[in-house]
Amino acid sequence: MPSHQELLSAMCNPDNRPTVRHQIYFFPDGDIMIRVEDTVFCIHTYFLTRESNRFRLMFISTVPCRRCREPPGTSESNPLVLRDATSEAFADLLWVFYNPEYFNYSGATLEKWKRILALAQQWGFVQVEKLCVQELEKLTIPPVEKIKIYQDFNLNPELLYDSYVELVTRPEHLNLEEGGKVGFLTSMKITHARELARATGP
Repeated sequence: MPSHQELLSAMCNPDNRPTVRHQIYFFPDGDIMIRVEDTVFCIHTYFLTRESNRFRLMFISTVPCRRCREPPGTSESNPLVLRDATSEAFADLLWVFYNPEYFNYSGATLEKWKRILALAQQWGFVQVEKLCVQELEKLTIPPVEKIKIYQDFNLNPELLYDSYVELVTRPEHLNLEEGGKVGFLTSMKITHARELARATGP
């Protein structure tokens, strides 16, 4: 079983590289300093620990480092360092928690939801993952691209029914690029379904 450090590397800043405060997610009343790449966030642990076992474990397990003699995350000069995310993706995840429009997430792009979904699955935010799927279902996504996304993230294949119907009933076959995206097995199933549809059609 992977160690805690292997699951989520969190330590004090060992290289003293210059950092910048995030323009939005650096709150005066935040109780944890987190560095992702060269950006420091000052946020509230509540949002991370209420759902993610990894973050609960991480915050419990942090101990003072030899150099700083204080637990990582207690100051801007000694932030908790997350090494398995980008600052952009982490900010996207925080947007879900701090969204000023409450339940209105309509402004997010497909790429933004993909970044959020990746971190939600990686860090065990089950409710955030459900939100991502809910919002993905509201977007107009080309069928091949949607199938690939849902395959990549291992999402409910039943949600792809309309995408498969569109590919089976459209005039043109899957081209090589499309076949490469959905994979050989899926491509063969679509081709077979197209043949059956035409054989039994009017």
